[in-house]
Amino acid sequence: MATVEFAEQVRENIIRSGVDDRYKIGAYGFVLRGLDFYISKIGGKRHVSGQELSGALIVFAHKQFGLMAKSVFDYWGVKTTGDLGCIVYNMIKVGMMDKQPGDSLDDFFDVADIRAVFKSANAECFQIDRPFIRKMKG
Repeated sequence: MATVEFAEQVRENIIRSGVDDRYKIGAYGFVLRGLDFYISKIGGKRHVSGQELSGALIVFAHKQFGLMAKSVFDYWGVKTTGDLGCIVYNMIKVGMMDKQPGDSLDDFFDVADIRAVFKSANAECFQIDRPFIRKMKG
């Protein structure tokens, strides 16, 4: 879970420092929570590729935000899976995340068309998973 300290670290080390000011702080916390979600879903800690994480974050957005997922992503400045990769690599640049030698920012590009996924999914697909959210909040 993203803490006040985490938010301040993102604000100072990424946004204010000029590394990248395109994305809101909430997007960074979302990526970390989404990674935790995916790790728990696959049943163990292991390396996660950019393609895997991109898909997992889209599913996580559905579970957490329901029909508001597209609006939340828009507010954060996230339009593509490439944006999700930029967020990950911003955290890597400042030492908040790690990567494997074979990993690349390119792994996140064109994984899925986020706008099309959010636009074409029916309302059932976007039902907020309230028990999941309660469990995430502890």
